[in-house]
Amino acid sequence: MRRSFILLAGAAVVAGGAAIIGGDDSAPAASLGGTPLLAGAPVATTASAAPPSEVARFTALGDDDDAKPATSAARRAAKAPLGSLIDLDKIERIGDTYEAPLADGRRAQLTLDPELQPLAEKLLNESRAPRGAIVVMHPDGRVLALAGRRTEEPKGSREGTFDWRLATDVWAPAASVFKIVTASALVGAGVDGDDKVCFHGGVRSVMESNLVDHKRDSRCESLAFGLAHSNNAILGKLAYQKLPPEQLDRMARTLGLTSALPGKELPGNAGEMEIPTTRDLAYAKTAAGFQGSRLSAAGGALLAATIADGGNQPVPHLIASIDGTPVPTPKPRRAISEAMAREVAEMMVGTCDSGSAAKIFNKGSRTYKVAGKTGTLSRTEPFFMEHSWFVGFAPVDRPEVIVSVLLGNPESWHLRGHEAAKRLIERALRNKRAKS
Repeated sequence: MRRSFILLAGAAVVAGGAAIIGGDDSAPAASLGGTPLLAGAPVATTASAAPPSEVARFTALGDDDDAKPATSAARRAAKAPLGSLIDLDKIERIGDTYEAPLADGRRAQLTLDPELQPLAEKLLNESRAPRGAIVVMHPDGRVLALAGRRTEEPKGSREGTFDWRLATDVWAPAASVFKIVTASALVGAGVDGDDKVCFHGGVRSVMESNLVDHKRDSRCESLAFGLAHSNNAILGKLAYQKLPPEQLDRMARTLGLTSALPGKELPGNAGEMEIPTTRDLAYAKTAAGFQGSRLSAAGGALLAATIADGGNQPVPHLIASIDGTPVPTPKPRRAISEAMAREVAEMMVGTCDSGSAAKIFNKGSRTYKVAGKTGTLSRTEPFFMEHSWFVGFAPVDRPEVIVSVLLGNPESWHLRGHEAAKRLIERALRNKRAKS
């Protein structure tokens, strides 16, 4: 079977029972490990007691059909988008550059970084997760790392297969990463990051009692606190009381999270959204990230990059040159205002300074600020998978790297999203300092 860059998988893990978690210590850890694998290894069939249809969806995630030959390379080159000519299953590293063939016989020199790409693959190996994906970007849209990995076993394994489609396909819930969308919409509706709301609970759920003032409300904190600590009650209550559903839906669309990835070079989708039209408990749960939203790892990177670049959304850009001729970097589009992006970025700094990722990011010495958002959501069908997210950028004052990590971990995990993200950010900034 020959895989072509034209085709994408449409399969996805189907949502079963779900639990969203605000903190970063939600599952037992195991020791790190993993052996590097060669890309292009055979895709194995998953054995599981789950229904055959669900097992098929899990196994097929990232697969495609047999490539259909074009009538001629010249006609294909004339009609197809630039990206559809690339066969990413034939990427080669030549010295310090990555290359891939085009259908018309030319070769594309890629933007993939010679240190970040191998590190992304290494981290996915260490995770041993049944499904995982990493996307690293420059703020201007250049893709510095694009990696995906799958295992035959639903509980994960040292044995795995690299598949870049897991980075561009939508296969996981957005979880609390969607709180970035909700916070942006709330700012647009006039809610300030410092505005406080009184609440109770909210660590693992959103209940009816969280939506209105209640005698159990024993604490008052701000929207910024809610985003940084991934508190579901705060985001759910503010959305229920302050944010019309159509405004939340409009924000998701404005941020490009309901459509295909922009540009011609990287196929796939940023995300899929289904926002309830009435203000009720289901709407509050959607605003908090429990349901109704799914993202690809590339979509997560796109979301973080939009906040990082002051509301300008870059176009993912994978081709640096073709046969030595540079390919211009596409121009970004204005998605949200600079003021809105700046305020949301300031809230995201709290995630790594004092919130849900602080325990990891505060280890060691750090001279720069990181803006980020964690997300954790468990599904039980067709088998247990805890989706561990981190999207973010650094340094906050002058962003140089965007990171999106998505790990579909089993109950006993080896690595979490924000742990992998920290290592990628550190490597990227160290390289930047070494070159300057």
